[in-house]
Amino acid sequence: MKYIQKGNGPRIYTRWCADVAGTAKEDYRELPMAEKEALLGALIQEQGELCAYTMRRIAHGSSHVEHIKPQVVCRAHGVGEDLRYANLVACFPRDGMRTRYRYGAQHKDNWWDNGGALFVSPLHPVCEQRFDFDIDGTISPVRDNPAAVATIEVLALDHESLTEDRKRVIEEFIYGPTGDVALSAAQAMNAAATICNRFAQGHFAEFCIAIRHALGHYVKILNKRARRNRAIRRRG
Repeated sequence: MKYIQKGNGPRIYTRWCADVAGTAKEDYRELPMAEKEALLGALIQEQGELCAYTMRRIAHGSSHVEHIKPQVVCRAHGVGEDLRYANLVACFPRDGMRTRYRYGAQHKDNWWDNGGALFVSPLHPVCEQRFDFDIDGTISPVRDNPAAVATIEVLALDHESLTEDRKRVIEEFIYGPTGDVALSAAQAMNAAATICNRFAQGHFAEFCIAIRHALGHYVKILNKRARRNRAIRRRG
């Protein structure tokens, strides 16, 4: 999960929210299409074109506006709560693709047990340290953190299809498109230090946090192999 630094909503959205405040239209379900499209675009840009939950690459045609605290819960807590920009992120997939992908936002649905106490939010900086990713794309909770364990289950972040997608991207990054140009330990360490930076165009590398963690595991494997080879040469 990649930490999302929230800014201000797009002007067209904040203006509409101000216009409907205190009226019967102060409800996310009343949001006009133009404002909703602007909102989604702003969220995608804010997130560097990554899904807030899965880190998959997203665009307008493959994502939707997601309420971290579900809409129904927001509305139960007060009028206009479902319009708070601080609770909104962009997630894969778009409406209409929900039966195909059984992980992420659609798997979470309206889950909000115990007020979300056991949910690792992408809006909290610590989210990047709550999960570990290996070279084969697998995800695991760091030190069996209860919130990380629950979040993996709630979002199905260990779904076979999502894991395979992470594996493909990680292996291509480490071993090259053809699988025969592996990074050196030095190259991997340099890459790990920069992989989560935004590109000049403003987007992040797909699954960047997973790649960074996997590079750490890869360097450990190379260093262990190098130590073993040195020991063999000394014995020889």
